Amino acid sequence: MKIENASLSWIDSNLPFSKRFKDVYYSREDELAESQHVFLKGNRLTARWAEIAERESPFTIAEIGFGAGLNFLRTWHLFQKAQRKPARLHYIGFEKYPLSFDDLTRVHSRWLSLTKLSDQFRFIYPDHSSGCHRLHLGNEILLDLHFGDTLVQLENLPSRMQVDIWYLDGFTPRLNPEMWQPQLFQSIANHSKSDATLTSYSVAGSIRKHLQAAGFAVEKQPGHARKRHMLFANNCQNEPSRKSLLNSYGYGKHNIERAVLNQPTRSALIIGAGIAGCSMAYSLAQRNWEVKVIDQASGAAIGASGNSQLALRCRLFQTDSELARFYLHSFLYTQRELRQFSQNNRINFHNCGVLQLVDAMNKQRNLNPNKLIKLYNKKVMQTLDVQSASRLANCQLTEAAYYFPLGGWIDGSLLCDTFLEHPGIDLITDQVVSSLKKNDNQWQLLGKEQKEIARAPIVVIANSYNASQFQQTHQLPLTTLPGQTSVISATDQSLSLATVVCGNRTVFPAIGNHHNLSASYRREDARLELRPDDDQQNLAGARACFRGDYLSQVIQSARVTVRCNSKDNFPVVGKVPNVSKLQDHSMLGGHYGQIGKISNDYYLPGLYITAAHGSNGLATCPLSSEYLASLIDQEVPPFGQGIIGALDPARFIIREIRKKR
Repeated sequence: MKIENASLSWIDSNLPFSKRFKDVYYSREDELAESQHVFLKGNRLTARWAEIAERESPFTIAEIGFGAGLNFLRTWHLFQKAQRKPARLHYIGFEKYPLSFDDLTRVHSRWLSLTKLSDQFRFIYPDHSSGCHRLHLGNEILLDLHFGDTLVQLENLPSRMQVDIWYLDGFTPRLNPEMWQPQLFQSIANHSKSDATLTSYSVAGSIRKHLQAAGFAVEKQPGHARKRHMLFANNCQNEPSRKSLLNSYGYGKHNIERAVLNQPTRSALIIGAGIAGCSMAYSLAQRNWEVKVIDQASGAAIGASGNSQLALRCRLFQTDSELARFYLHSFLYTQRELRQFSQNNRINFHNCGVLQLVDAMNKQRNLNPNKLIKLYNKKVMQTLDVQSASRLANCQLTEAAYYFPLGGWIDGSLLCDTFLEHPGIDLITDQVVSSLKKNDNQWQLLGKEQKEIARAPIVVIANSYNASQFQQTHQLPLTTLPGQTSVISATDQSLSLATVVCGNRTVFPAIGNHHNLSASYRREDARLELRPDDDQQNLAGARACFRGDYLSQVIQSARVTVRCNSKDNFPVVGKVPNVSKLQDHSMLGGHYGQIGKISNDYYLPGLYITAAHGSNGLATCPLSSEYLASLIDQEVPPFGQGIIGALDPARFIIREIRKKR
C-alpha cells in the first residue's frame, strides 16, 4: 500500500521538472493561464454549471494526472465565484506518483492568487499510501485523490461512476506510453455521462485515435500561447445502451433512490445514535438531506460509542488486500475529519499518537515487523524498539511497539454530539423501533403495537447488534461482544503518560486524576452487569504494559457496553439484500457470487445497513457512512468494487449458497 512519490528537480523560478518523465509539469508561459484556457474554458465550465444550477447531485470532474493540483485549485476557485451552479462539486484526481508535502508546498508558492485555497488543501493533503483518499473542503467541494496506477484505480470503480468532464493532464504519450493505453480510454468512456466532454493540452495522434475508438468525437482547437492546438472531445456513445447498463444496476427512472433525489425535500431515517448512526446522519446532512436519527435510549452515544476516551489507530494487516486498504483509508479519513473538527474548534482531537505493543495484542499470531514496514508508510505506522517507544510514551514500557503518529483519542459522546449539531439533523430519543414495513415506496418505522414512529423513502440501520431484530436483517450473522471498561486513579508517575498505549488492555493518558482502561471481552457471557473480575483483568492487562508499579490499583468506577461484530469479524456495510431472491440462485445467472455484478433487484430498495464495526468503529464508521451516502446520493463512491464486495451484507448469503451447491 506504499506509494512512490514524484522525483523532482527545479528550474526557472521553482518550476517543477519530473526526473522520471524528463519534462516540466507546467507550461513555461504562465501555467495558470494555460489551465484556464485548456481545461476551464475549454470545457465551458461556467456555462455548464449554469445549465444545471438547480441540480442537487454533484457535478463530477475527473483528472488524469493530478500533479500539484493546479487544475483542481483553479476549478475550485471558479466554483466559488460562480453565481449559478449545482449544489456540489465532486473532483476526482488520479496520480501514480503524488508529490511529497514539501514539494507540493514549494510548487504552491508559485500561485499567490490561490494561496488561501492551497493552504486549505495542504492542511489535509496525504502524500502517501495507494488507493482513494476522500477529502472534504467545505460543504460544496468533495475531492477524491486516487494514488496508484490510473487504469487499475479507474477500472476498480463501480460501472455506475459517471463523470461530466475529464481533464487529461498527464505527461505526453511520448514520455509516458505506459499510461496512455487503449484500455484507459475505453475505461474513461465507460465512466462518462452521455454529454461528457474532455480536454487535453496534447493533440498526439495516439490520443485522438484511442478516444475515437472509445466513442468520442475529437477535434483540435486553438492552444494556449505558442502551442498551436489543444484537444477537445465529446462523448458520442450510444445512449440506449448506456441507459440499459444503468438500468441493469438499478439506476433507471423507476429506481426509488433516483426518484427521491428529484424531490424538493430529501428525507432519510437513521436507526441508532452511536458513532455509526451519527456519522451516517452527518454525511447525508452534508449533502442537503433532512435526517432524523431515532434511538431507543434517552440520548446519543449511550452504548459503546459513549466512552469518554476512544482510541484511533489503524488495524494492521501483513499483506495487501481489499480489507487492509479499507482499514487504512478508514483510519486516515477519520483522522482528517477529526483534525478539521478540531481546527474549527468543534471538538478536541488529542493527536498524541498510539503505541501498540508488538506481542500483547497478537498472542495467537504475531505480526511480522518486516512485512508491515514494506506495506505501510512511516506516516501511518513505525516500528519502535522498547527504548524509543518508552521515550514517546514518557514512561518505561515492557515491549517494543508499533507507533501510529496520526493516532490519538477522542471523547465518543462529544463526537456524536458534534455530528448531530448539523441543522439538517433531528434526534428522536426513547423510541424503540420494533419492525420495518414498506408502504408506497416509503419505509415505516414501527414501534410498540405497530404504531408508526416515522417514515421516509431511505432508511439506514445503524443500531449495532439490535439490527438482528428486524425481519429484513435477521439472517445477517451479527454477534454481540460485551466488554467492561474500568477507571483507575492516576499516580504521580502516570499523570505524565504522553500517548495511548495498547497492550493486552488499552491505557489512555490521564483525564483529571484518572485513567480509562479498555476493555474486557466476554465471549461466553452476554449479560450487561458489572463484574469485579473484569476490573481485575483490565488492571492486570494494563499494568503488564509498564515496568514497575507505574499504574494505581485503585478502581474508581466501571462501565459495561456491547460491541457488535460479524461472523467474519469485518463490518457489514451496504444495501440490505433481498435474501429470498438471492437464495433463488438460479436467477443469479452468470454473475453468481460476484457481488459487484449482481443487479440492484437483489437488494431491498431504500434500505441500508452499517454495523459490526467491533472495537474499530471510531476508525471505520465515518468512511463507511461516506460510502453509504455516496450510494444513496448516487455519486462516485470512495471504494472500489473489491472493498464494496468485502463489506456487502450479501456476502454471507452468497457464501451459504456456495456451500449448498
